Amino acid sequence: MMEKVSYNKEAIIELINLKKSFGNNRVLNDLNLTVKQGENVVVIGKSGSGKSVLIKCIIGLIKPDSGIVSVFGNDVSKLSHDDLDQMRAKVGFLFQSNALYDSMTIRENLEFPLRRHWLKDTKDTINDLVLDALTNVGLADTIDMKPSELSGGMKKRVALARTLILKPEIILYDEPTSGLDPVTGKEISNLIVEIQKKYNTSSIIISHDLSCAKITSNKIVILIDGTCYATGTFEELNNMSDKKVKQFFD
Repeated sequence: MMEKVSYNKEAIIELINLKKSFGNNRVLNDLNLTVKQGENVVVIGKSGSGKSVLIKCIIGLIKPDSGIVSVFGNDVSKLSHDDLDQMRAKVGFLFQSNALYDSMTIRENLEFPLRRHWLKDTKDTINDLVLDALTNVGLADTIDMKPSELSGGMKKRVALARTLILKPEIILYDEPTSGLDPVTGKEISNLIVEIQKKYNTSSIIISHDLSCAKITSNKIVILIDGTCYATGTFEELNNMSDKKVKQFFD
């Protein structure tokens, strides 16, 4: 049985006084962050500022030195192995590298998470889920192709379709527009917003792309010195005179 923790009732993700060090390197330092139901939160920070560590703490791949990680009202550190697996099944992750299996067709890539998460669907049901996910990203006609036959933007869409196939309540995006041209990057950013509206997903989006941040965010968090240094809308942060904030918008 998952042990519930009652903090901010509006929060689907809540990080409280999170600390994490690797040797003498303090990566997260009393970090506090809340993501509400249906909210897209973009996290901006320099390389090595702890963005990836933050995401890994949320899904239980890294254990913080202290503080609380609450997801769906559950203290992640207190979940059993089975409960942690069940929680992760409701959290989609879009990898920066897409992480598609080159030896598999697009269909097989999308079937993989369905089989991994103990879903006992029939072959017809699985096929319907795959087609529905690909249709959502406008790529139903690629179902029997290999990743090597797709452009960078198409691979990103397929990776997003694979993320969507388990109908996650939370999606974690790691640099979703990295390596894409500006036009394709904008298309992916708009697709993230469409998914948010259609499925009421809650998301954390790690990005260096200001255009992506502006399009996708309900709020932006700037990570500096292991803490959430500033939080606000794109316009609010862009208009700040604080030099530490301004450097990300110049």
